[in-house]
Amino acid sequence: MDAPALCQLCARAESARQHRAPGPSGPICASCIEAGLHAVSSGADEGAADDALPVRLGRHDTTACESCERSSRDSFLGFRRRSLARVTFPRSGTVLCAECLDSSGDLINRAVRG
Repeated sequence: MDAPALCQLCARAESARQHRAPGPSGPICASCIEAGLHAVSSGADEGAADDALPVRLGRHDTTACESCERSSRDSFLGFRRRSLARVTFPRSGTVLCAECLDSSGDLINRAVRG
């Protein structure tokens, strides 16, 4: 039997009945998705006290999301480019945008509801 896949962001092993979402380099656990969404919504562009926690990237950072490969999007009617809210997970160096984190959370919610 194969060993359970580790979360690509926190390196924790999957436990029984814990759902994972697909990530750019492997599965992502619900705890990391929740922490990433919290970092995005907090609005702080500074390092966390714990290096395991995700950190929101600043608006002028051009690092692209590793899942959708975007760092910005067109505003309404495409008149202006707007920066996507993104976080980096220091332990793995992975960068994910709020939209991809939200989609991953939706996937897990659908799996839980059956």
